Amino acid sequence: MNHVKRIVLTFARLAVCSVLAVTMLPNNAKADVSCRSNYTSFTITMPGTVAVPRDLANGSMLTSWSMMPNTTNMYTCTSTNLTYSGIDFELAGMSSTMTSYTASYNGTAFPVYQTTLPGVGIAMGGNLNAHGRTAGPVGFNGMGFHWNSNGTNDNGGQLIVALVKIGDITPGTLSGLIAQGFSWEGAVSPPAGDNPASGVISFNISPVVVTVLTCQTPDKTIPMGIHGPSDLPTVGSTSSNPASFTLDLNNCPGGAPVAGLSVGQINSIQYRIDPSNGVVAGFTNVAALSGSPSAGGVGIQLYDSTGAVFPLSVYKTLSNFNSATGGSYNIPLTARYYRTGTLTPGPANSTMTMTVLYQ
Repeated sequence: MNHVKRIVLTFARLAVCSVLAVTMLPNNAKADVSCRSNYTSFTITMPGTVAVPRDLANGSMLTSWSMMPNTTNMYTCTSTNLTYSGIDFELAGMSSTMTSYTASYNGTAFPVYQTTLPGVGIAMGGNLNAHGRTAGPVGFNGMGFHWNSNGTNDNGGQLIVALVKIGDITPGTLSGLIAQGFSWEGAVSPPAGDNPASGVISFNISPVVVTVLTCQTPDKTIPMGIHGPSDLPTVGSTSSNPASFTLDLNNCPGGAPVAGLSVGQINSIQYRIDPSNGVVAGFTNVAALSGSPSAGGVGIQLYDSTGAVFPLSVYKTLSNFNSATGGSYNIPLTARYYRTGTLTPGPANSTMTMTVLYQ
């Protein structure tokens, strides 16, 4: 079991009294504490579905904060001779390694841990109660708290969580065990430690379906036809019969935004076209041909619906996208051959890639 930094809050006066009480005990006396758990598990209710734009920045919160009730009596302990007792939370189930990301809850940075779903982390922290005293909010890497007073005392706390994007997301479902609670018991030296015999409490989250918001973008093949020198008489001339086509973004999901978060819908779509072989040297927005062998002295230029040259390798915004309704969209374009030098015969093909940015 991994133990991490803990919060131990005592008053100097109590510490002195503890030492005096121990020194006055007869030789056969010993410190003692007896604890029992009053619960076996808690389930934190999470949003049923989280819809994430594919290009949302890492470190962005995917949900608002969810929490269990602040439960002060998870464990009831009876202490004698000022023996310490308290509460400790440990990672379990689908949460594992702490990442470099944090999420702020009421001004406190909660660490974010990896989950079993790629690209999705879980931020965890909460509040602590021991013998009627409180601490928090604290990050999960500091969720342990004990105190030393005689008599029957309750110990407990509250776990607070949220999902956070930590990388490229694989759609799927998160649910189940994320942490366990232990009764923290023992003398001051050696330090108090977890006692599973007093009962282990499981902390779970309800199922969360994580989806990634994207449009369908089918491949396109555009026939350019057969052309000769008469179609491109001089450098800078273009073929007279353009090839028309559309870029298609189909079945783009719509949705309602989540208040205060960048999830729930695609807010905007941008797209760009990059020639696989780059542009012809010395020319702007003229795509170089692909393949070998290929024709010489010619490239391909794209034009938008107004007849203006379409800029290559530059993001453009899909202006008519409706984030609430989604839908399918077409971007009309045409392609022409563009003469760049001395013509030589051969295939005149070019491959280009469309990149779509969702925000």
